[in-house]
Amino acid sequence: MKFFSYISRLIILFAYIAGLSVLSMMAITVADVILRIFNIGITGAYDLVRAFGVIAVACALPYVTAAKGHIAIEFFYHKCNHQGKLLLDFLFRICSLVIFGGLAIQTFRHGLSLYRSGEVFPNLGMPVFWIPFVISFNCFLMMIVFIYHLIHPGKEYIKP
Repeated sequence: MKFFSYISRLIILFAYIAGLSVLSMMAITVADVILRIFNIGITGAYDLVRAFGVIAVACALPYVTAAKGHIAIEFFYHKCNHQGKLLLDFLFRICSLVIFGGLAIQTFRHGLSLYRSGEVFPNLGMPVFWIPFVISFNCFLMMIVFIYHLIHPGKEYIKP
């Protein structure tokens, strides 16, 4: 289905963004530590590292979920036969849809409230409203992955 093909490309793009965010966190931290030796610091380094950390986690979640990289609740799976495993997987996916649906809605609302209030990073003065929007969008992508897994039980959406 073409829809899932487009979504998988988007998920992979966000996985690359997550990787670049981790590299950015490391580069900023190393540069800040080295510059502090010379009594020069990077203004807003803490704010940037926090923002890149949130971006890294939010953007990596859809890929890890699509590749089925999460650790399953093995205790329950070992106690069940094949039908029981499918039922547990179905129930976990439905619960995940509800949880991440609520999270997507609430983080989007929070982003709107930050936008309206004009909230900024303390040291940089850069707006922060976009961060909850990134989280919300990636929660929405995770919901699409859960729907794919419900339609195709036992299959990976993306090969790692």
